[in-house]
Formats: sequence, structure tokens, C-alpha cells
Amino acid sequence: MISQPASTELRSGMNINELKQAISSLDKLLEDNILHCSINETLTNRANFFDQLLSLLWQQHQFDVDTISLNAVGGYGRQTLHPFSDIDICIIHDAPLTQQDSAKVSAFLTQLWDLNLDLGHGVRSLQDTYQSCRDDVTIATSLLEIRHIAGKQGHAIKVLNALYSDELWRSDTFFEAKLTEQQQRHAKAQGTAYSIEPNLKTSPGGMRDLQTLTWVARKHFGVADMLTLRHKGFFTNDEYAELIECQNFLFRVRFALHQAAARPENRLLLQYQAEVAKLMGFGEGSSLGEGGNIAIEKMMRQIFRAMKRIRELNQLLMAYFAREIAPNTPSHVIPINDKFEIVDQHIHVRDEDVFIDRTQIMALFLLIATHHDQIIGISPETLRLLRQVRRRLMGDLQDFQVCRHTFKQIFNHPEGMGLAITLMHQHGILASYLPQWREVVGQMQFDLFHAYTVDEHTHKVLKNIYRYGTDIQNGTIDKDRQLAADIYDKMPNKSSLLFAALFHDLAKGRGGDHSELGAVDARLFAKFHELKLSQERLICWLVENHLLMSITSQRMDIHDPDVVNRFAKAVGSQTRLDALYCLTIADIQATNDDLWNNWKAALLKELYFSTRKALHNGFENVQQLRAIVRDHKQDALQILQADDADIDTVKALWKRLPLAFFSHAEANNIARYSKALIKHQLQPDYDSQFETLILIDNVTVKGCSDVFVYSKDRPGLFVKLFNALATLKISVKQAQISKTKDGYVVESFKVLDFDDMPIFSETRRKQVLQKLYRVLDHDAKLPKIRQPRTHKSFENQLSIEFLYSRQSTRTVLNVSALDTSEFMEQISTAFRKQELTIHSANISTVGERADNVFLLSNAQGQQLSHAERQQLTALLNQTVGD
Repeated sequence: MISQPASTELRSGMNINELKQAISSLDKLLEDNILHCSINETLTNRANFFDQLLSLLWQQHQFDVDTISLNAVGGYGRQTLHPFSDIDICIIHDAPLTQQDSAKVSAFLTQLWDLNLDLGHGVRSLQDTYQSCRDDVTIATSLLEIRHIAGKQGHAIKVLNALYSDELWRSDTFFEAKLTEQQQRHAKAQGTAYSIEPNLKTSPGGMRDLQTLTWVARKHFGVADMLTLRHKGFFTNDEYAELIECQNFLFRVRFALHQAAARPENRLLLQYQAEVAKLMGFGEGSSLGEGGNIAIEKMMRQIFRAMKRIRELNQLLMAYFAREIAPNTPSHVIPINDKFEIVDQHIHVRDEDVFIDRTQIMALFLLIATHHDQIIGISPETLRLLRQVRRRLMGDLQDFQVCRHTFKQIFNHPEGMGLAITLMHQHGILASYLPQWREVVGQMQFDLFHAYTVDEHTHKVLKNIYRYGTDIQNGTIDKDRQLAADIYDKMPNKSSLLFAALFHDLAKGRGGDHSELGAVDARLFAKFHELKLSQERLICWLVENHLLMSITSQRMDIHDPDVVNRFAKAVGSQTRLDALYCLTIADIQATNDDLWNNWKAALLKELYFSTRKALHNGFENVQQLRAIVRDHKQDALQILQADDADIDTVKALWKRLPLAFFSHAEANNIARYSKALIKHQLQPDYDSQFETLILIDNVTVKGCSDVFVYSKDRPGLFVKLFNALATLKISVKQAQISKTKDGYVVESFKVLDFDDMPIFSETRRKQVLQKLYRVLDHDAKLPKIRQPRTHKSFENQLSIEFLYSRQSTRTVLNVSALDTSEFMEQISTAFRKQELTIHSANISTVGERADNVFLLSNAQGQQLSHAERQQLTALLNQTVGD
């Protein structure tokens, strides 16, 4: 018990400032002693202090002790009061409040607000309280934890008696309401707490799952806590100890989170993780980056482990509660074999000794896949046995040859990646089978690109591949996944793709290239599981090259025949291309919910078809650039002739334009740009010296809006355009820059609006046009772009890489760094200092990092020499790295 100093003592007659000081002193005392006291003692001490404080203020107003009462509810009623938790109170009165009583209540509440307390309050008559409980299960739930503080004694007891009886809520309807509420909450979190910023309160396995158990138990069984429920035989002593251990750990993390955030925060945001790890005693920690990762990683693994165990125990107890509170009589039983049966859509063991034979663990999940249309889960008895045998495993399940055979059967089964793989993931069976999986359970990925832990991301990739098949069957496939689904549907050996997905990231966190290390693991797995040599080779190639297609499509110029040629050589066969395309889409979509868009879909699809054609024709027979330009021009001329354009004027214009204008645009866009340029020259409506033309219409190109700019060249033009779009919250996905022979610049930007969609609104397009003209032609000042709060948690690790270039006069540069508002300007400053010309830019933002590829030439229009590359690297390190 903490001995409280005089500064925390409450006395009658204290003013607001003195009370504030007492609150501050208590919080400082609790924070200083948090590592030396049990978390429950700390939270109870804080609740007791506020009991005294509220009682003291209540007594000052001399309320009638026979008609009105002050009560704690919610978390405050449970006496689990964290530093910035709401002080939830309920004022209950018998008769209608007199004007004098109303004034007293108002004055009392005003005092609490003056103390800067986060107050949740209700003022109701006893009958109104009953009615509010009937109308709103949330209010009924909060009042289940009502606790008397001051005033009339009987109100809290009456409310509890009414709630414990069937007067306000029947036990079965209350249980169904809380179960539905929990299911909706889990669905909102996409069924996982394994995200980079978990919500300690509402994520699956969070504190709300614990509270739901308590609420249901209180309502139906009339028990005060989990200890009493244990005595009723609903769970074992080990399960009770596990539940309390996990609860206390989450309480301590939340307490530290409130300290770090200095506000009522429940999401463990990136910006607080280092400080919370330090407060929890996991190590000093630092901002996310190389320094603080170890302490944060240790803490996060413990958090994810605790939340996983809470979710599992919640599932177990809620299933037992369902039988007790809302029994389904008679049970519907379907025998499967002599060891398993299906009871009310849950697979159930027929003998509690079944898992003495460890191979039956894997058999259980194969049966779930086989009877997928009859099973929705695992019975609580079976889950309890599974948990017990999981703890007693002496080695890995894959040590058993029968288990290896069954594991392959699950991955070969068309429904194996449905409910079966999800339950294997949720209940730790994949970790018990694969040591590589066990190593990445709860493994953080320290960037904003990956929204989930390694194991959860891998699970999502498997589910995405499984969806290719189910979406085709159900007719629910979306157009961006249609090609992948069609390819997958025709794949003769789907398990090769699934095994590659299983291993593609499992080597993360070991140091070294995870793709190469993963390929080694995959090869050992294939040999140990006696896969065919052709399967082994495909799986290992996919694991080692699983990033190849996304990197090529987003960093390289996929309209360049040489890029396609080299990619086709690296792939080598149609079988590999098909599998890699399917894996790439599933991987991107499982990485971050906001990452996938029409632009990425279009790039991947275009690269797929270009590569397929190259593979069919032979690598050296890819059409050369000038042939492509000739075809584009010919097709564009046909479009322009159909529109009655003056062909001589068109050809005169085209002589001035650079080759890249024709090689990187489709024929209809060339025709559209040409008409706009001719009209601009014949009927000038510009009011500046730069003769600027900006074209933004309702045409979308590969899922993006197209911004076309023609203007006289001058320093900083590209950066001005880029920054102007950024202030409008428009993201640039690709930029093509080329110069005419007479000193003009032609720039084409593929962009997405703030909602990651093309700019569909005419009003929005006009707004963008006006902004760009003001910035380009009238030098309008741009507001400073605020750096996202999440980015402040990351160190700026600059990466500079010179890539292969087939053009003797061009250098390809990849620059990757923290995505800040100054990033593009800093890069362009370095280019200007060295008098370099930007010919094209592939611009992509991946999580917190900007990853951009530039096609450059020096002042003489040639490739950068070795000395010039070294000079540029030093300049970039100086301007961007600092």
C-alpha cells in the first residue's frame, strides 16, 4: 500500500486550485510508484481518491440524503481508473428535482468541470433510469457496475436488483446484445489486434473483451468478478490465472500510454510506443528507427501475446455462457468419424483423450476444411483440450510424418485456406507446426507501409489468394482482381503458390535479405515434405523474387522495351509470371488497407501483358522504341483526321515535340494533347510570359487523373508543380518530363486526389487549375505542408542507388527517404546545383517513405560519370539526409 503524502490529503474548504494540486500530487505519486505496486492497487487508489473528492464536494451542497444519490458507474464504478479515464457518475433522485436541487446539481457538476475532469454524467429519476436501461443496452451495461459514493444508500441496490432480474433485460437477450456488439467491434478491427497501432480497449483481445465477460457474468450469474465465476466451474485455475495475468499487463500498458500521451488515448500510436516501452521497463527506447526497435518489439510481442490469449479465453467462455444462458435444445449432432463430430455447427471431440495422438491436431483442421459448409467454429471443450495439448508439445508438429502429410492436404484442399487456416493461425497451431512461423508471431514491421505484424500479414496474403477462387464461385470478383482470379482458377498446382505465400516474409527480423533467407527455408520445407522438384523450384523462386514485380512496375519505366525485356528474362516462364502476378496482388492488398488502388492495378496488369508477349515472342523480339512511336503516331493521326484536324499543323507541332511525348502516351491521349496545344497556339488566352497550358479534364489514364502541362522552361518548374499539387492533397503517382527543341517543357502527371481516387468533380478540377496557374505563372506562395504526426516517429534514413540504364545518354537514380514536405525540393536543389536535367520521374509514397526513380542527364546531355555520381551522392546526403 502506498503511503500518501500530505499534498494528496483532502480537507473541507479547499479551493479549486488546492484541489487541482492534490489531484496532480496523487497522479505524480502513482506514476512514480507504478513499477513498485500492483496495477490493481494503483487504479483502486486513484478511484478511492476521487470517491473522497466527490464526496467532499457533494457534502458542500447539502443534498437531501433521503431522496438523491451520487453513484460511480462504468470503469470508475469498477474502480479501474486510469490517469485520463472518464469520471463516469450517475445522479439518481426519487421525486422530480426542485429548482433548488437542480441549481445544486448544476453547481456540483460545474465544480467538477472547473477541476478539468473528463466527466461522463447522467442525472435521472429512478424510474427514468429503469427506462433508459430498457431503451439502451449500453446504459444498462454501464449501470451493472454502479457503486454508491454519497447520498441515499438504496438507489444503487435497487438498480442492480432490477438489472439482475428479468425486469429490464432478460439474460438471453442481454447476452445476444453483448455478443453482437462484440462481433461488430471485432469486424470493425478486421478481426485482428495485430496491427501496427493496436487499440488496447476495442481491438479483439482488448480490455473490452474482458469487460464483456464480466458484464455477462454479472447479469446472468450475479457474480462480482472472475474469481467468483471460477468457483462456478466455468474455467480452470490455470485459465483464471492466465486471464488475470493478461488483464493486469494490459492495464499497466494503458496506464503507461495515458502517461505518454497525457490524454485519454487507447490506441498505441507509433509516436508513443518508444515512451510506453520505456515506462513499462522494456528498455530506454528511442523514436522508431534503428535505436528503439528492440525495446518496442519486445513490448509489442508481449502485448500481442496477451491480447491473443484474452481473445481465445473470451471465445471459450462466451461459448460456455451461450450454452448456459441461451441453450440450443436439442443439440444437432453430425458424426464425422470415431474421434470427431459436429455439434451445433462446431467441431467437437468425441473423446477427451483424442489429442494424446498429436497427429489428430492436424486432422482436426483438415476436417474443418472438408466439412466447411457445416462448421463455423470449434466447440469450447475441444478448444480447451487444444490449448492444453498445445502447451505440452515437446517439439514441432511437423516432426510427425502423418502431420506433414495432413498439412500438405490442407494446403491442397480448395477450402484449406478458408476457416481452417484462420483457426490454425488464431489458436497457435501454425506456430506449433512451423518454427519459422513461431519466430514472427507478433513481429512488428517498423514502417507505415506494413499495417500488420508479419504473421498477420502472411495470414492475410493466404486469405487473399483463397478469395481468388471463392470470388469467382460467388460472382463477387472486382475488376482489379479479375485477371489474377482467372489465372489462379486455371493453375494446375495451386498449393505451390500458397506455400510460397506462406514463406515469403517468414525470414523477416533475422538480419540479411529476408527473400534469400526465406527461399532457403522454403527449400528445406519442400524437401522435408517431399514436394516434387518442380514445385520446390517454383516455390523457392517465388519467395526469393516476390518483390520483383511490384518494384519493377512502380520504380521502372514499364513502357521501355528494355525494362520489359530484362524483367521477362528474370521471370523466364509463363508459369512463374502467372504465379508471381497472383502473389504480388495478394501481397500488396494484405500489406496496408490504403495501399491498393487502380493505378497500381493498371501498372501490374500492363507489365503482366507486356511480359507475356515478350515471353511468347522470345526475349530479343520485343518491339523497339521507334517502332512503338511510329505506331502511336499513326493511330493518333487517324483519331485527329476523324476529328477534322489540320494534319499539316499537327505534323509541324510534332516536329517540335520530343520522342518521349509519343512513347509514353497512348494514341488517344497524344491526339487529345495535340488538339489542346494547337488550340493554345492559335487562340492564346494566357496572361503571362510563360505561355502556360494546363490540361485537366475528366479523362482517366490507368485509374488516375491526367495533368498535362506545357510551358516555357525555367528553374524549379517541376518542383513548383509537385509542391502545388501536394498542398492540394493530390498525390503524384508518375511524372514524365521532356523538353522541346525550342525551350519549352512538356510534363504529364498521373495523379490521385485526397481520397485516392481520380479527380471526378468539375469544381475540383477548376480549383486545381486555378491553383496551378497562380503558382506557375504568378509565383503565388505555397503554405508549408505539415508533416504527418506518424512520420515524426521515424528517422530519416536516406537511400541512394544508381540503377541500370540501357540508354547511353541517361542515368537512372533511385532516391528513398522519409516523405517530408521538403523532400522533392531538396532533391531538385541538388539536381540544379549539378546542372542535371530530369527526363522522367516515377514517384511513389510507400508508408512513411518516398521512393522515387529519376531519369537524368548531365549538362552535356550525357550519362553521369563516376565522379558526377559521387558528387551527386554527396549533395543528396547533405541536402536530404540532414
